[in-house]
Amino acid sequence: MKPLASKPVATFAEELRLWKQGYRLIAGVDEVGRGPLAGPVVAGAVILDPQANLPFYPLLRDSKALTSNQRNRLDEGIRKSAMAAATGSASAQEIDELGIVRATKEAMSRAVAALSRKPDHLLIDALPLPEAGAPFRAIVKGDALCRSIAAASIIAKVERDGLMEEMEGRYPGYGFARHKGYPTPEHLAQLARLGPCTIHRRSFGPVQRMVEPEHNSTMPLEQARGLSAEEAAATYLRRNGYQVLARNYRCPWGEVDIVAQDGKGSLAFVEVKARRSVRMGSPVEAVTRRKQQRLAMAAQDYLQRQGLEGREWRIDVVAVDLGAGGGVRSLRHILNAVEETLL
Repeated sequence: MKPLASKPVATFAEELRLWKQGYRLIAGVDEVGRGPLAGPVVAGAVILDPQANLPFYPLLRDSKALTSNQRNRLDEGIRKSAMAAATGSASAQEIDELGIVRATKEAMSRAVAALSRKPDHLLIDALPLPEAGAPFRAIVKGDALCRSIAAASIIAKVERDGLMEEMEGRYPGYGFARHKGYPTPEHLAQLARLGPCTIHRRSFGPVQRMVEPEHNSTMPLEQARGLSAEEAAATYLRRNGYQVLARNYRCPWGEVDIVAQDGKGSLAFVEVKARRSVRMGSPVEAVTRRKQQRLAMAAQDYLQRQGLEGREWRIDVVAVDLGAGGGVRSLRHILNAVEETLL
C-alpha cells in the first residue's frame, strides 16, 4: 500500500505536543456519514502511541483520500495495534429527532465511552465535544493533519460502509452497497420509485419532500390535520415510555404511520386516525378490513427486513381528536385494535 503523495500527510505533531504536557491517552475522534440521505452517522475514537514506530503510521490520512482496500487494511492494523479503538453511531431516527449536529456529537460521545481505556485528552475533527467529559481540541481538517483523527475516520468509514452493505440485503433496490446512502443520481431515482424506507432520514430535504407536503398555507386542510395528529401520537408514545423506531414506514404492501417499541420490547405498529367528531364512529371502525390487511402485511415486511420475525408485535390505533383550529383536544390509544375486528 503506497501513500498518496498528492494529499496532505497526517503527523503526530498534536499528540506529541500534548505528551510534553503530560497527557498519555490521547484519543482522536472523527465521524463519517453526516451527508447521506440514509443510514446512521458513525464515529470512531482511536488512541495511538505516537512514540511507537508502526509501519502503517505513515499511511494514515483522511479516509476519503484512501481506496476501499487501503481503508480495510489500515482498519485491521489500527484495531490490532492501537492502545484502544472503538466506534459509536446514531441512527437515522435519532438524526431526525436530534438534528444532524447533535446526533453526530452523540455518536462521538458513544465512541469515546466505548474505548477500553479512558482518554485524558481528545483531538476532534472540527466539532467541539464537551459532552465527552474530557479536555479536547477541535481541529479543522483534523483528519488530514492529525494521525489519531485520521485513524478514527478510517475505522468509522469501514464500520459504516459495512453497515450500509448489510442494508442492501434488508432493503433491496436502493443500491445502498454502492452509494452508501449518499444522494447519488441512482439513489435519488430509486428513492423516487420506491419511496423512503426505515433507514432514510426523513428530516433531510429530498426524503422529507416525499414523506410529507410542504408546510405552507397551500397545504390541504386534511393533510395538515393528519400531520398534526401523527406528531401528537408520536409525542404521546415517547412520553409513555415508547421508543419511536420509524415514522411513515412504506413498502409495496402498505404504510404504517408509526413503528414503536414499548417498555417490554414488544413492537407496536400504530395507525393514527385524526377525528373531528364522535359522529365519525369509533377509531377501530375507521380502519377498514382492507386497511387492516395492508397494515398487517406492512408490519410483517418491517419485521422481516429488520430481522425481527420472532419479536412480539401488535397493531394499535391512536385516535386524536382535533379541534377546529387543529389543536389536540383528546387522544385515545387502543392496544391490539386490529385484533378486535379480526384480520
